[in-house]
Amino acid sequence: MGDGAFAQKNKGKCVPFISPLDIKLSEKTVVQPDVMIVCDRNKINHKRVFGAPDFVAEVLSPSTKGKDLLIKSHKYRDAGVKEYWLIDPDNKSVMVYDFRDYDNPCVAMFSFEDEIPILLYDGELTINMKEIMDYLSFAE
Repeated sequence: MGDGAFAQKNKGKCVPFISPLDIKLSEKTVVQPDVMIVCDRNKINHKRVFGAPDFVAEVLSPSTKGKDLLIKSHKYRDAGVKEYWLIDPDNKSVMVYDFRDYDNPCVAMFSFEDEIPILLYDGELTINMKEIMDYLSFAE
């Protein structure tokens, strides 16, 4: 079953987005994650999302790595993001932050060889980063 079909069947209210789209986390904080999933459609208007997405993924680059690792992870957790992925193409790794329990966040590391479970879907939907990177390399 494709990712879109899985999302519709299991949590059809959730909407995936890719950048550019502004996310207003607070009165002073606006971010543009690379990929996000929002399950509360009341947060969405045609120009931006007001409030925390449920899922955020950022692709690390040398210029944003420190900010994504240190600053954004805290901002997302404090705003109520449940799951935050940091995708590192150079190291072929994905760091997954599980913020569902605010007081006891968990971090897991995966390689691009792994099937990475999306916690939002209770791990029933997985992402294969190697397949995505192979596709992107082929498309260039």
